[in-house]
Amino acid sequence: MDIRPSAELRNNYPELSRLCKQTGQPVYITVNGKGDTALISIAALDELYARLDLYEKLSMGMRDIEQGNTKTHEEVFAKFRRA
Repeated sequence: MDIRPSAELRNNYPELSRLCKQTGQPVYITVNGKGDTALISIAALDELYARLDLYEKLSMGMRDIEQGNTKTHEEVFAKFRRA
């Protein structure tokens, strides 16, 4: 975990940006010694959003299974053959 004061963000942004891109990890910014924000690369943010989307879809699928909202593979393939 990389923690930096806000003054470093202000004075050394290019280096912090490079660090985020190289490591894929966020840099945590503090103000008066307390956590305030996080700097993260666009690539890492896109990956995070993709994971969240996948987890949501998996969660929906698990709910369908629990509620019995499922079909056999034969039913699915038969539907495609009719189309």
